[in-house]
Amino acid sequence: MEYSLTVNGEQKKMAITSPPSAPSALEDKEAVIGEQIYKFRATVIDDHKLLLSINGSQVAAYLARVGKETQVFINGELYSILDLGEADKNPQRRGGPHDQLQKITPPMPAVVIRLLVALGDAVKKGQPLIVLSAMKMEATLYAPYAGTVKKINAAAGEQVMPGLILVEIEQALEE
Repeated sequence: MEYSLTVNGEQKKMAITSPPSAPSALEDKEAVIGEQIYKFRATVIDDHKLLLSINGSQVAAYLARVGKETQVFINGELYSILDLGEADKNPQRRGGPHDQLQKITPPMPAVVIRLLVALGDAVKKGQPLIVLSAMKMEATLYAPYAGTVKKINAAAGEQVMPGLILVEIEQALEE
């Protein structure tokens, strides 16, 4: 199966196949991204966590849906992934001001370390908003576009879960 994706804003093609060497192992797959081939197996732990074996190495992946994107947190790195094929199948409707809100949510269970913005602050695309700590690693969530902070639903020291809206930003009209 072939996919057309954007990963952190960069367009990529990916093909996933079952290798002929493992026809009976339904979980064993190969992912081809560019010239690179990855052998992997994915085990679903729950709606927000996968256990991956990639080229023999075990790693946990934490998932959160943010609009049409899937945010994946692996080994301290956050990847925002949009399946362009799915985006084409479900065109975004045009709407009012509420449709311009973007919600920032943690990719995995975490503790809020620092809030870097306040209610009413103007933010630029890519500006750091909040610093989280999970599994002894820090992760920073960034503004997806320029706008104004409309709501903050977390405080320093608070434990947060995937799907919980931490910061809401109303997109600037110029962008």
